[in-house]
Amino acid sequence: MILSKDIKIPYAEDFNSEYIENNLKQQGYDVLRWAITSFDGENYTVNISYVKD
Repeated sequence: MILSKDIKIPYAEDFNSEYIENNLKQQGYDVLRWAITSFDGENYTVNISYVKD
């Protein structure tokens, strides 16, 4: 099943696509696609589509 949700990822000085993808993997998501949708000064909100078994 493919699901979508918003995930908060904390700001980091070395923020790049690799940082986002590693963070999502550490949280246990098998991500198909992601997009940054907002930033509140401390956290990025990333909308992801992922596979759930």
